[in-house]
Amino acid sequence: MITLTLGQFDALLVQYFYPFVRILALIASAPVLGNRAIPARIKVALAALIAFLIADTPGASLPAVDSYSGFVIVAREILIGLALGLSVRVIFSAIEMSGELIGLQMGLSFAGYIDPSSGGASNAVSSYLRVIAILLFLSINGHLLMIAGLSASFERYPIGAPFTSSFELSAVAAMGSQMFSLALSLALPIVIVLLMINLAMGIMSRVAPQLSIFAVGFPITMVAGLTTLTLLMPYLGRPLQIALERAASLILPT
Repeated sequence: MITLTLGQFDALLVQYFYPFVRILALIASAPVLGNRAIPARIKVALAALIAFLIADTPGASLPAVDSYSGFVIVAREILIGLALGLSVRVIFSAIEMSGELIGLQMGLSFAGYIDPSSGGASNAVSSYLRVIAILLFLSINGHLLMIAGLSASFERYPIGAPFTSSFELSAVAAMGSQMFSLALSLALPIVIVLLMINLAMGIMSRVAPQLSIFAVGFPITMVAGLTTLTLLMPYLGRPLQIALERAASLILPT
């Protein structure tokens, strides 16, 4: 029978609890692993398993969990985990935003629905591009890169160490600023085609006022948007892969 003193139990607790907090924060904020379709118990169990495998910080050198210093460390670990997860999440948000722009130009904005995986409004194009992004993310082993970067983060940002300039939250903020440019660049070809079609239909409505533009324009816009999206899909894969690889490599040490 294994017996532990109170001091030994506290040392084991802080040895695994602090890494567990960082890992759970990343899983909660990262794409794929943080999907709402995955039960919370599985996320907690996965975080506990990863913490058990990679935690090597001696618990005796860290303050107790219920102390003031322990609360500060917990807040720091949550911040680091969220920053690592959000660095990849912003790429998925950019892809979903591009789908929203395309769907808006195609006239699918009124056909939006509440996506249970994200908890927000979405349309068919946005959901389609999100599925493509998830498949690409898994094909490049992005989930394994996240776990590898998470393991390396304990060497780059040790538990209990003060904040230094190496903790580059500015890189995560830069990824957030690039989300809008990435979304626009992905949606720009289809938006330009649909804009030209809408301009042509506007000229037709002025030339032939008896033409019901609302009855004719909607199917033309939808067919043109779907056709353009189908033709451009082989060319969208490479930019999406580059963006996902860049986001996944952001959490790896340099």
